[in-house]
Amino acid sequence: MYRINLNFLYFSALIFITILFRLYNINYEDFWIDEIISFYVSDPSISFNEFVQRHKTLENSPFLFNFFLRIYFDIFGYDTSIARYLPATFNIFSVFLLVYFYKEIFKGRSVIFLFILLAFNIYIIKYSQELRLYSWYLLIFVINIFYFYKTVNYKKFETKINKYFFFISSIFLILTHPFSLIIVFCYSLFFIYLFFKEEKIPFDLILILGLINIFSIVFIISFISHTTHQPIWIESIDLKFFTNFFFSKFFGSRIIGGIYLIVIFFLIYKFLKDILYEKNLEFFLLLVAFFSYLIPIIYSYIFNPAVVDRYLIYLVLLFILLLTILIDKIQTPNRRVLLSIFLIFCTIGNFSTETTFKQFLNENRIHKPDLKSTLFKIKNSNNFEVTLNLENTYLSKNEISNAFQNYIRKYKKITNLQINYFNYKNKTIYEKQFWIICLNDLNGNDCSIPKKFSNYKVIEEESFNNINVKLIENSS
Repeated sequence: MYRINLNFLYFSALIFITILFRLYNINYEDFWIDEIISFYVSDPSISFNEFVQRHKTLENSPFLFNFFLRIYFDIFGYDTSIARYLPATFNIFSVFLLVYFYKEIFKGRSVIFLFILLAFNIYIIKYSQELRLYSWYLLIFVINIFYFYKTVNYKKFETKINKYFFFISSIFLILTHPFSLIIVFCYSLFFIYLFFKEEKIPFDLILILGLINIFSIVFIISFISHTTHQPIWIESIDLKFFTNFFFSKFFGSRIIGGIYLIVIFFLIYKFLKDILYEKNLEFFLLLVAFFSYLIPIIYSYIFNPAVVDRYLIYLVLLFILLLTILIDKIQTPNRRVLLSIFLIFCTIGNFSTETTFKQFLNENRIHKPDLKSTLFKIKNSNNFEVTLNLENTYLSKNEISNAFQNYIRKYKKITNLQINYFNYKNKTIYEKQFWIICLNDLNGNDCSIPKKFSNYKVIEEESFNNINVKLIENSS
């Protein structure tokens, strides 16, 4: 009885922690420009054709998340204050579902260990509070591998509905992010592996896999043909990448990421024979991990840079799950417990250095553009004419301007905000004085005055985190 109550206490505490760190101060920071774009694209008041056009013009990913976001706003209201609760909810359920998958379906014995690593992973928490597709990406990935595992082990889970859900979740995964095609590719590789092991594969499973691959081919052709822009901000691969493979970002710091990387490599080496010569989930997870790095690296060297950590966010869950499964294979209880405690100590220790934890002890720190302080400065001035610096963006300048204007109109953190916003690209006559807002995540560090205002001079300037704002005046 004591053991049952203690487990209940652990689970209750971890459920509370998972929810708390993803919802607390969720609206403390303002939107990045890409969140502003998601908010603008998913406006439920526009027609579906306009939604498609906005998405096509401004986004470089499939439409599914913005479509769900549009439905969410249509039900609960088009408001910036509730916007991030949808991705946060997706994020929370991705953690809960992975814990359930491991405990109930995979019958793992280190469920508390898995739950702690997921609950305190700062990278997952970070994206739970962004109005972007990445939390949905995590959830649909967990659902997909959940039903993939059930489908592969069809003798153990004898029901056709598992195959249907595997098919549907695969389609949803493809419509979430183009990098998900790597996962779908690994499904085919895994079944080829089973074929060479002389594993009998049911015809309906082959048919489902064939349909998924056909859909993938049609999707990638359509996606490439309709992609209107190539991101210019993605950096080329440097040597530092090959020293940690994003583990420093995935797990909070270079030291902790290095520890995770070493432990995972060691456990893979230790149990390599068990992984390669058995039909198990670990082999599939290794396939996904390997090709998730290999394919983007090859693409980056041949075509354009494409290796971005958040595009591979599903690897965080994958590595934590793989690590937990491999630790379960350690036969000596003391070694297994000591390694688990060590990794928990490292994870929580690193977490205590993050703003997500420190916000409970002192004032929160702002990482994103501090639009609130910027707008307060403009509000307290004698000039309310405002425009957005659009010089360096590779996206549609008019649509970016419309998205930013839409965000300001819906901004709720400042009451009685009197701002006359205009798009200087569509205007020929300007006021003698006006403010120019420059977003660093839109223009980089180049916040110089646009060339068309060469006859203007800066009379006041200030920076608020990732925003630069200038009051300029015509000097002619």
